Amino acid sequence: MGTERFKGSHSMSGYHSFELAYLAQVYTNLLITKKPLTLHFKPLPGGFEDNLLRVAPDILPNRSVRIGKVWVEEQPYADFDAENLTVTLPEREERVRVKVRIEPIGGE
Repeated sequence: MGTERFKGSHSMSGYHSFELAYLAQVYTNLLITKKPLTLHFKPLPGGFEDNLLRVAPDILPNRSVRIGKVWVEEQPYADFDAENLTVTLPEREERVRVKVRIEPIGGE
């Protein structure tokens, strides 16, 4: 029909609702209740310049969170920069499951 991109359409209104729910969860966990948040990724091989996955949630105060732990294929993984919120992805030909625990600085 050509109306899919309108803000009130069935596809765009759902997108905005999901985005609002995600951001509410991020802000509530990290800034208000000071609880960690676990994010899940399955990046494409070669999909990021220098294999650097940036995991910072949108619009958080500078230096309010850091990476606490990372797992690749459910195994602990140490190649990340906690303060800059980046994970250096392993060189692989297939997609890998990456789990990142983001923690508030000064929280639990």
